[in-house]
Amino acid sequence: MTTHQASIQAVADRFFAVYAAADEDGIREVLAPDFEGWTSTFGGYDLTVDSLVNGAKWEAENVNMELDEVRFHVTDSGFVRQYVIRLTNAEGVPMEFPGCIVALVADGRITRFDEYVIAPNAGQK
Repeated sequence: MTTHQASIQAVADRFFAVYAAADEDGIREVLAPDFEGWTSTFGGYDLTVDSLVNGAKWEAENVNMELDEVRFHVTDSGFVRQYVIRLTNAEGVPMEFPGCIVALVADGRITRFDEYVIAPNAGQK
């Protein structure tokens, strides 16, 4: 692994750690001020630093989930993380959703990421 790849790996590791801990300051530090993102969850919507902070807090308080089958790849400009989300819903039904994050990293911060989660019926009324 090159020094550049190792620095991208460190940014990714930091992001996933602070997000899992719902660490607002940590999330804000690892995301670039002009961060842009998108997620396919619930029909797709744009992500901002604030929406990621709020999402991390909500997940920490309301969702008991685990990531499984995690695969991580560093690229020249960022990283790709593939995974399966496993959780039990409010009715006690086990669920799983495959997902993938494609991220860009510059100057030690995440500048953009796009998250693709296959969630059956998400966003439908």
